[in-house]
Amino acid sequence: MSIKRNHKYYNNAFFARWAGLYDYEKYLFSWVRKRAVDFLDLTPTKKIMDIATGTGSQAYAFAKAGHDVIGIDLSPEMLKQAKKKCSDDLKLSFKQMDATRLNYKDDVFDASSISFGLHDMPCEIGVRVLRELKRVTIENGKILIVDYNEPQKHWMAKLAYPIINAYETKNWKPFIVRGLNKLLKDVNLKAEKETNILGLIQLVVARNDKSGR
Repeated sequence: MSIKRNHKYYNNAFFARWAGLYDYEKYLFSWVRKRAVDFLDLTPTKKIMDIATGTGSQAYAFAKAGHDVIGIDLSPEMLKQAKKKCSDDLKLSFKQMDATRLNYKDDVFDASSISFGLHDMPCEIGVRVLRELKRVTIENGKILIVDYNEPQKHWMAKLAYPIINAYETKNWKPFIVRGLNKLLKDVNLKAEKETNILGLIQLVVARNDKSGR
């Protein structure tokens, strides 16, 4: 079985078990989602794609800020939870889609994001996803990545490493060892600005330079 097919089956099986619990993270991390919206700093309102949206918490935070947002994910169970966040007063929708082959033309979205998704993907899949994310985002559009911080970057991340390793998916450790900056370099993305939250979570905004695709 190919890496892509194997990841799809693994992803769906893993998140099918936990979809009902994942949405409770909104009570713990809603402030992180709001911080990510502020850090991306989009004005006026924009059209945004949120990849690996899960239960839609980050997409919802963007929509609450007035943006036109679509969230995509592989897991139907996660999307079932995400769609509960849709309402008539928000420009928010969700679709089941493979992020390695997005069903959109080039340059459709003003900005895009992936939040706590890359660490769940094998490196090869992460590279494909970021390339697709670049393709559907306009030239010079902003790309937001939110994920776990690497232990070598902050002592809090190093302290939390054994705890996170005990519950995260099998792809988390290779992601942490490789490092986000290396992954971004592989797809010709360079951080325009970056910060961290409590040393545990890294937020990176890259500008979509398509000159070196």
